[in-house]
Amino acid sequence: MRIFVLLFFFAVQAAQAQTDVYIKRIAALCNQGLPCFYNEQVDAEILYWLQNEEDYTSYMLGRSEALLAPVDKALAERGLPGFLRYIPIANTNLAYDYSGYDGASGSWPLSFAIAKRYGLKINSYVDERRSREKAANAAAAYLSDLYRIYRDWKKVIAAFRIGPVELNKAIRLSGNSLNYDSIHNFLPEVYQAPVVRFMGMLYIFNFHSLHGIKLKQYVPEVADTVWSSCAMSFKVLEDKLPIKGEDLRFFNPVLRGAYIPHYFEPTQFYLPVGYGARYIKIRDSICMEVSEKKYPPLPAITETGISPDTVFKQAIIIEQPRPGGPAPQYDTVVRVIDSVTYIEIRPHVAPKPAAAPEGKVWVYYTVKSGDALYTLADIFDCTVANTRKWNGLGSNAISTGRKLKFYVSASKVAYYRKMNAMSLAQKRSTAGRD
Repeated sequence: MRIFVLLFFFAVQAAQAQTDVYIKRIAALCNQGLPCFYNEQVDAEILYWLQNEEDYTSYMLGRSEALLAPVDKALAERGLPGFLRYIPIANTNLAYDYSGYDGASGSWPLSFAIAKRYGLKINSYVDERRSREKAANAAAAYLSDLYRIYRDWKKVIAAFRIGPVELNKAIRLSGNSLNYDSIHNFLPEVYQAPVVRFMGMLYIFNFHSLHGIKLKQYVPEVADTVWSSCAMSFKVLEDKLPIKGEDLRFFNPVLRGAYIPHYFEPTQFYLPVGYGARYIKIRDSICMEVSEKKYPPLPAITETGISPDTVFKQAIIIEQPRPGGPAPQYDTVVRVIDSVTYIEIRPHVAPKPAAAPEGKVWVYYTVKSGDALYTLADIFDCTVANTRKWNGLGSNAISTGRKLKFYVSASKVAYYRKMNAMSLAQKRSTAGRD
């Protein structure tokens, strides 16, 4: 028994010593200006990659280095730090055809609303979130905007994946802390993952050689870039080149179906190296056969997006509260456009009291249990629309204890003030008599 106790003791000591090594190395990166975060989750993430099962870590490192050129270029053009290159690896292992449970797509991955805001095309034929170059440029622009808001890279890395709304919920729950280490514990576990995985990637990419892990050489598939002269299905190319449909899908993750669209200008797409010259020779004849309807026509294009200037607009400002002063407050604005819900967090700005029209005054009423906006508008002789406008309400929902204000005739102010003392039955009776 004593032997087992000793073995367990030495194992714990060895594990703690290894953890101390991780902490020191991450602290060294922090001193160089890189994000610095460590807990048991990060420790487990590092251990996972250090196992290098079936050389997968070596493969991941080699493949990432071979495919990160568009990412590095986009970050450099925005003047962003190079360590942000690990975001798409941490989130999707740099899988360009990634599709998330939350609707996000591409290697970064980007939500529908954010992609449209930064100019990416998404319709029934294409999803540019899966483009290496275009998605990297959009992601870099989004990261730049997030940093102007949060001024802290750990919060930016979290907000990039989970969205500013969820991050700001955690900020409020943490007592409006500006320290991500405190905010982290108020995030659901699934929302903690982006920063945890990022720190794992940061460690592995910088210290893998100290653990005897080598990069496995990865040679990217070489492709020919070609352009469509007409809209066509994959079936046409499968018949004419010939080429396998799975190869077309592999080289063209941006295409959502088995189609190559043609808008007002030719569409760029990719073929395995050597097929480009063959395609160019028969391109015109292919389009001739398509125009003669020898192949089934493509389905009509459906724009699943909306113009960038109508989607999610960030208005998130996190300010350090003054010592002894009130904590910052935020308003959540929800809009539904084309069946897509957009949520906006705004710093709360108390509305300026409007001057009452001549012959009218403000009367205040405290909402009681059972009150409905329609009933209150009726007994205060106004419309529901005006009641919502006067009180900044986004819907007809009202909560018990909230104070509402109404413009009422100055000659009847005493009558309206009595409404606060009425029972629910009396208020309903009054509304029924009006």
